Amino acid sequence: RVDRSPVRLFLFGLVGLFLMVGAVDVMWGHWVATPPDTYNEEITSKGRNQRRADYVWGVFLLAGGAGIFGFAVTALIRRSPVLLVQDNGLAVAIGAPGDDPTFIPWSTISFVSSAAEKNPNGGYDRDVLVVDIRDPVGLPAEPWGASWDGNRLVLDASGWDKPIDEVVIHAGIALDRYQHFEQPRQAAIGPAGVVSADATEPEEIIDD
Repeated sequence: RVDRSPVRLFLFGLVGLFLMVGAVDVMWGHWVATPPDTYNEEITSKGRNQRRADYVWGVFLLAGGAGIFGFAVTALIRRSPVLLVQDNGLAVAIGAPGDDPTFIPWSTISFVSSAAEKNPNGGYDRDVLVVDIRDPVGLPAEPWGASWDGNRLVLDASGWDKPIDEVVIHAGIALDRYQHFEQPRQAAIGPAGVVSADATEPEEIIDD
């Protein structure tokens, strides 16, 4: 089980809180923000224009801050996983916030690996989990917190509470176990003429 890092979520919450406080300051408080222009303690026409602009900026800051703060608090309280390595596949949170994790069976996965993705804006590279999927039909076309590179689902792992190498090891073990133990069973119940390696010859009955 992989969750979002609580430290990262806490910092997200702080950013959202600061944005909301900044919105209040821009619209009404003016503790740091410049107040509208006045003359003899009366607001001027220039000041009225400034106040309208302050309200517009304040609404954007308030909405953005409330969204970030609400997401961080909800994620900290609910603690829903971003990824589950299961015996029969992977469950990944690539839907919209609040949606149930999307299940991807091992039968459609070729391999799972990790990589360091270049940051287009500079700075540090970010860790990503790469899941190669044979048939991505039914999966979100625009996944949340991930992207598509052909048939490869690239998951952003920069905010996870588990190291990416540990996740790859557990996923690789589960995939190998499925390929060695589950797929032979499926061959035994496949099309006629396919015989499992575990199948035995029927016992010969000797006629007295």
